[in-house]
Amino acid sequence: MTYREDRLAIGLHLPWQNSKPFHYLAERMKKTGKSKQAGFTMLEMLVVIGMSIIITAIAIPRYLTIAASLRASGDMRSLSGLLAQAKMRAAGDFTHARVYVNLTGNTYQLQAWNKAANAGAGCWVADADRTNTCLTFGGGQPSGSLFVLQQGDTFGFNGLATGPTPGQPTPSQAAGCLDSAGAAVGGNTACIVFNSRGIPINATTLAPIPTGAFYLTNGSVVDAVTISATGSIQSWSSPASSANWYSQ
Repeated sequence: MTYREDRLAIGLHLPWQNSKPFHYLAERMKKTGKSKQAGFTMLEMLVVIGMSIIITAIAIPRYLTIAASLRASGDMRSLSGLLAQAKMRAAGDFTHARVYVNLTGNTYQLQAWNKAANAGAGCWVADADRTNTCLTFGGGQPSGSLFVLQQGDTFGFNGLATGPTPGQPTPSQAAGCLDSAGAAVGGNTACIVFNSRGIPINATTLAPIPTGAFYLTNGSVVDAVTISATGSIQSWSSPASSANWYSQ
């Protein structure tokens, strides 16, 4: 007789051991030698695994699309915020300020005109640089710390033929940038410049411009930040496949 059978047969002799249910359980355990174990069958496991694979296949592409859209929206908000900051910096310091974009390198920077630098001739400096060191522009890429578009985002409008505002019926990036001597910067650049009244201006003539814009895309959507002649900043988005702009 096994230990378990011994315990069941002659164990503690508690009163309930003489009950019919107890004897039935004891007989069942003697026959099987162990209690019945519950679990999943192979078919049930295959069904669960198959459903998991299907759900994953549906969810991952959707997740990647949403993540890419959020990255593009984040870059657009960053550019919009820098434009607002440039506008305030120009008015607050009674100078010019601009957002400088390298369209090829997908980088951008907030810059201010330092009138006292360069022996009084003035120069562009990075707003984040507390030393007010005059910027250089090698191949269109300015010195100093830069912001970089997030992975998958580039400056461009993916071939869209219509812009978001009446002032810019055909999409185009802002005018090219000038260096501190007033010469065109080499490379593919775009700048939106503000005067001391917070009005966007032409960098050469210093006259107000009707509109300026930066466009970026991730291949699925095109986002834009525009500036009007009054200094109003607006964010936009459209599917990359066709121009269907809506305000953000």
